[in-house]
Amino acid sequence: MPKFKYRAVDVSGRLLRGVSVSANDSEMEKKLREAGLTLIDSRKVFEGIGAEKWFSGKIKPRIIIEFYYRLSQTLELGLPILSALEENEKIIPSKPMCKIVGEVKLSVEAGNMMYEAMSRFPKVFQKLDMGIIRMGEQSGTLPKSLKGLAEFLEWREDIRSTIRRATIYPSFIILSIGAVIGMWVGYVLPRMAGLLKEMGVPLPAVTRAVLGVSLFFQGYWLYILIGIGLMVVLFLMFRKTKNGAVFLQQYMLKIPVIGPVATNIAMARLSQNFATMYAAGMTLHNIFEILADNVLGNRYLEGRLEAAYMEIQRGQSISAGFETAGGFPPLLLGAVRNGETTGTLDVSFARLGTYYNNEVKRSVQTMVNMIEPLSILFLGGVFGLIALSILLPLYDVMSQFK
Repeated sequence: MPKFKYRAVDVSGRLLRGVSVSANDSEMEKKLREAGLTLIDSRKVFEGIGAEKWFSGKIKPRIIIEFYYRLSQTLELGLPILSALEENEKIIPSKPMCKIVGEVKLSVEAGNMMYEAMSRFPKVFQKLDMGIIRMGEQSGTLPKSLKGLAEFLEWREDIRSTIRRATIYPSFIILSIGAVIGMWVGYVLPRMAGLLKEMGVPLPAVTRAVLGVSLFFQGYWLYILIGIGLMVVLFLMFRKTKNGAVFLQQYMLKIPVIGPVATNIAMARLSQNFATMYAAGMTLHNIFEILADNVLGNRYLEGRLEAAYMEIQRGQSISAGFETAGGFPPLLLGAVRNGETTGTLDVSFARLGTYYNNEVKRSVQTMVNMIEPLSILFLGGVFGLIALSILLPLYDVMSQFK
């Protein structure tokens, strides 16, 4: 629907400027007259093609969480939705987000539901957000739905931050090892070996082996990089296929240390998402459709979810559907079965979410605690081998002098 910039005066003669979303000039003038304003002039605002795309993908998750929190608070205070959006547009510390909120406000002002207005920006407001906001609008519990959504998104960001922090130390260790090995094996050892050969000192087997590896990398580094690049490209292409993603992510769940972490993350996302959507009043069809749409972060488990929902459609209970599909921990099956029996399914999933959230933090910390000594042992072994390859011929030289 087109937008019009206008100038109008109110009953006291004060000049006002604004933007209105209307089908045409006549409809805009009618809206202003109903609001007690007299139109002076107006002009149509032409937006570039793909304005929604221009706005999309540039908003940090923390900004969206803050927007949901503030919008729920202003609605709880009794402000109309247009006033709440206008207040948030003024105080959000992100210009792209302010523009998006302004667009949403104009669309709501034109008569659209808020979830319809927000759905114009699918890269900013995700499918899960739209489902919860839609149910909140239809059930009259929008402030509560927005608050629950903000709390869930904040939990998800905390999990991401925990995992991100846990990968900093191993990444630093790997880079350090690579740099040191490259310097010693690629620069120091070849020059020392050349000096020893000039002196007529025979090189030990360890030194010859390390030197051979160094010369091999120096002579064929371009082919090695091309080979690694091709392997990475083939791996990424295979991972992007449906069967490849399922195979790789199913195998990842079986890897020691990494598998339990991946499983706990997926179960935490499943439980928190299910609890949030079920409490908002969404149907099982919508819940399973959203959960299977790359929400868990594991295509194998998402396939098991689809299989579980097929069993539920055939008449089985939710817990029986999960059990028949397979791939889900016994703890989750027992909690879901108890929730169905007592009629507190959302509470059971919320408790599971809390449990798996703690398990994620514990398992990530365990993984980090294991990586630290292993990386130190590996680093010590590499340095020991390099030092041995250098010290042995030096010892032979000293023996000759004696």
